[in-house]
Amino acid sequence: MRNESVVAPVTADPHILQTTITVDKIISPIMYAFGFPGNILSCIIWLRPRMRHSSGIYLAALGFVDLTFLFLHVLFECHTTWGIELFDKPVWCEMVPVFFMAAQYLSPMLVLAFTVERFIGILFPTKRQKLCTPSRARFVSICLAIVALCLGSIQGYFYKFNERHEFCGLREEAIRGGHTSLWSIWSWITEMLIFLCVPLTILTLNIIIIKHVKRLTEFEYSCKARAVTTTFSLLVVSFYFIITTFPVSIVYTMRYSFMPTDSQVEIDSDRQAKYMLAKVIVDEIGITHHACKFYIFVMAEKLFREECVHVLTSMVTYPRRNKMGYVAQTETTVNTDWMTPEIGDRMKPEETNM
Repeated sequence: MRNESVVAPVTADPHILQTTITVDKIISPIMYAFGFPGNILSCIIWLRPRMRHSSGIYLAALGFVDLTFLFLHVLFECHTTWGIELFDKPVWCEMVPVFFMAAQYLSPMLVLAFTVERFIGILFPTKRQKLCTPSRARFVSICLAIVALCLGSIQGYFYKFNERHEFCGLREEAIRGGHTSLWSIWSWITEMLIFLCVPLTILTLNIIIIKHVKRLTEFEYSCKARAVTTTFSLLVVSFYFIITTFPVSIVYTMRYSFMPTDSQVEIDSDRQAKYMLAKVIVDEIGITHHACKFYIFVMAEKLFREECVHVLTSMVTYPRRNKMGYVAQTETTVNTDWMTPEIGDRMKPEETNM
């Protein structure tokens, strides 16, 4: 989940080193196998006319960001784990880390965005029509993307192509001083802000929403089924996001306790290797946050499952229908206004809001 790699010393226990390499080479491809098709389907489903409400815009953007992250992660894995020199080129060396980190920043911010929107929709229903609209969701998503790119742009300074030795690495000036270096301080700030404060905010808002929905169900039995579904979805998404985000940040902040800096004496090589193994395992778990949202949606949301079945069925039957000369009907965007009582349960976007 980070754009750095920890290199274990060659004097460490060979068994630990081999285990680290094996874990990295096996688990990442499995996550890619789940993540790429899942995120592609997620984007398609959330952009379908019936799902294209304000929360669907955020979730479609989230699927695209996670897809971008996985693609860039493949490039980093090829470079750091498989020894394929992809970044040892001018411009490419400085540019790729910018987008790689921006994708990591943007994913939590989009989760926060649609959580805030749901918070407004549930606790302040009179403001829902004005604040929770697809056009506003598109505007907020674009603004968050710009913020993420601004935060990630400094990576273009941190990384530099060394023409003398022909490799891509951190700029010497950026890491000089160890834990007091510019790179370290900036990493700490962004870690605490994006990967600690944002998840805690999401958790707090979800707890408030869940308590409010439970109070509503005591008086409105007809809404109880939808409330239970919403509560389950909020719990699954928020807690899974936190469980996969916090450990990565914790391991990241502990690196100076295990890895030497220019102001430290040499640390036991086996201790460094064990840290690297733990970091790789935690990082692989963190990847699931970008790879498994589609499957969470499928498990938690009935309407999403129905749309998924419809999309997959269309993909399977379209060649046959096209061959027989059938013309597919063009879908129209339905009214997904939360306040319209005439719309059936299948059309209510509150079932799809996570």
